[in-house]
Amino acid sequence: MKNDKAEIKIGKDIYSEMRKNHRTVWGVVIVSTISVLSMLYVSLAIYSDSTNKIFTINNSGDLIPLSLVSSRTDKVKVLKSNADYFVKNFYDLDQYSIKEKKEKALWLVGEQPTKIIKDKDNKGYYNDFLSINGLVQKAEILPDSWNISNIDDSPNLDFSVLVKRVNGRNEEFYRADVQMRMTKVNINYPYNPFGYLITNFAENLVKVDRPTEQQLQIQDSIRREHINPAIR
Repeated sequence: MKNDKAEIKIGKDIYSEMRKNHRTVWGVVIVSTISVLSMLYVSLAIYSDSTNKIFTINNSGDLIPLSLVSSRTDKVKVLKSNADYFVKNFYDLDQYSIKEKKEKALWLVGEQPTKIIKDKDNKGYYNDFLSINGLVQKAEILPDSWNISNIDDSPNLDFSVLVKRVNGRNEEFYRADVQMRMTKVNINYPYNPFGYLITNFAENLVKVDRPTEQQLQIQDSIRREHINPAIR
């Protein structure tokens, strides 16, 4: 009878397996570290890009990013854009957009201007557009009225707004001489797309005659030539 010899199977070399596992672990650690560092770099790049951008709104309501630079001229552009954005939401009104624009205006201002806006609201400033059917108010900053000072600290802006109130065929014109002070804050789109909070606000609103064609042509010419405002 043939005897079968028992075969002894030798297990794997534990030290060799540990060396393989050691290399695998280090490979996973290296890949994970590279992935984390890459994600961190991308996050920092996105954050840096967002803090070095300003935004403007075109006529279609689209958000347009612009490079933020430190020159005084570019700061003035941002200040003017912020003031114009406020004017469009505070003065340029109709019954369909009034709620949205009032909310946008309040996001741009501090405690003192908020009190003024709410006081005007209590006196019926906004109610007219809801109670008078078809009432529309258009507003535009007069391009030759800009006066800006202290732009490197808390900028002060003086300008005049031509307000046109239309109700059917009836047209009335007003001039609002506006003074405001701004404080630099973090950009917060869509609530504060230019990064400036209006901390002080005053207006002197008077009724004026309809602008003549010559006056309108002069304002259009100034607007086309992009004449810079007075800076102190």
